[in-house]
Amino acid sequence: MIHLRLLRLTRSSASGQAWCVAVGLVLSALAITQAIAMSRLFAGILDGADLTALASPFALLAAALLLRPAATALRELTAHAVAGRMKRDLRAGLLDADAARGPFARATENLGGRHSQLVDGVENLEPYVTRYVPQVVVTTVTAVVTVALLVAVDPVVGLAAGLTAALVPLLPRLWDRALRSRGDEHWDAYAGMHADVVDSMRGMETLKLLGAAGRRREHLVTASARLLHSTLRQLRLSLVESGLTGFLLVAGPALVLAVGVLRVDAGAMAAPALFTVTLVGFEVFRPFRDLANHWHAGYLGVSAGSRLLERLAEPDDTEPPAAAGTAPGDPAVAVALDHVRARYPGAERPAVEDLTLHVTTGSVTAVVGPSGAGKSTVANLVLGLLPPETGTVAVRAADGVPPVTLVSQEPVLFAGTLRENLALVAPGASDAELVDALDRAQAPELAGADGAGLDAEVGEGGTLLSGGQRQRVAVARALLRRSPVLVLDEASSALDADRERRLLTALRTGADAPTLLIIGHRLSAVRDADRIVVVDSGRVVEAGTWDQLLALDGTFARLHAAQTEEIPA
Repeated sequence: MIHLRLLRLTRSSASGQAWCVAVGLVLSALAITQAIAMSRLFAGILDGADLTALASPFALLAAALLLRPAATALRELTAHAVAGRMKRDLRAGLLDADAARGPFARATENLGGRHSQLVDGVENLEPYVTRYVPQVVVTTVTAVVTVALLVAVDPVVGLAAGLTAALVPLLPRLWDRALRSRGDEHWDAYAGMHADVVDSMRGMETLKLLGAAGRRREHLVTASARLLHSTLRQLRLSLVESGLTGFLLVAGPALVLAVGVLRVDAGAMAAPALFTVTLVGFEVFRPFRDLANHWHAGYLGVSAGSRLLERLAEPDDTEPPAAAGTAPGDPAVAVALDHVRARYPGAERPAVEDLTLHVTTGSVTAVVGPSGAGKSTVANLVLGLLPPETGTVAVRAADGVPPVTLVSQEPVLFAGTLRENLALVAPGASDAELVDALDRAQAPELAGADGAGLDAEVGEGGTLLSGGQRQRVAVARALLRRSPVLVLDEASSALDADRERRLLTALRTGADAPTLLIIGHRLSAVRDADRIVVVDSGRVVEAGTWDQLLALDGTFARLHAAQTEEIPA
């Protein structure tokens, strides 16, 4: 049985599946040729034919025996090629779908669960797509051809073979509903276990520091027991189906042989034809044995494929920003947010409400406020990661470069060298340009003399660097991207005050200095900003310079007093 809806996952590999079917049919044709040639040889030997009369069937047999291994190898190579393309395209489609929904669409789903679908879910779909589905076509065509050959030899034998062959795929369908239910249960348990293991490995340091490793171990033991229980439940039912299918596959050829013997005994069929009935009768059921093997190998992929279809079919509730890619009306403005209301997926309340903010080109604008006020939401709006429900977001574009680049508090560095991490955004940059970016980011010590330090390893996630060094490498990487607007979201939180001040000074100098939008909680980082915007409860409540805001004695003044006195705001 083919789950037609799963074929939607593999449309790009349809031509490859057709090749798998073609090679499978060639293999079946060779097997049938071998059976007919052998039957003629045996019949000729029984009749006492001379060697010249046996030359033709012997040549056919030899050709079939020589070509079958080559065809088998071609089938394996074709299946592997189709599998590689299918997995690559499907994973790309899943990642593209996630990217289109934005970074917040799956905020409630753990990383381990997504990993299990993307890796094991797609992997388990391979035998179903590249083996089982083509084998369904091969089995159907082969069964029709071989039964037709038996009918030509003797209609009664052909009818017996055809009816028995029809029972092989039909009887096990009685267990389909129960098997599907248990297959879904097994996949859920498997995916849950996978997710728990991935999350535990990622958080091992935290678990050890909190003394929670033992409790997490108990949780994994429980998840493992659930997986074992669901596996055995599915296996017990699957063994019943396998036993019934196996019985029919053994009984089918035996029944064909028995009917053939009775027909010979009744004088309705010549005795030498019994060789043809026996050998061709075996070929009627041989493809069904391969089909059953591929079905059990790929059944986990059916459950996984259903989850992948659900994931791809999830409604895309996000829309691109209403004014994304457009320029603000005022040519002196680099970024403009006008009367914006925005809400994160699943949130009951908007993160910002009627927020208006204009950032002048070439300026340093800081957005500050208490925790949860909506500061990072401003950055997400400017970056286009969070679309507004109402209002407009506009960023002045630049020719040939992305308009906005973000440097976050916890930047992501990849295992490899410093050069590789910097060249990620500027593959054509020279060593001198990489060193210059590090100098502007106040990290000259990382480059070393004459740029020799560019080949230093940074470790997985930048673990060989300090927190401040990771942030400065991220700033250097952002400068190499040459975006006209640079968003710093707590990007200097790990730096001391003096280095932080020098960094901001370096960023705002030079002919190619970007417009800076600083999202900060530590007010000392934004003292020298051209303009400070105070956000509270998702709205702009104050704006001005440092001295002007202190003189207002409002929200900013309270934040300043709280940080100065080390009292939580």
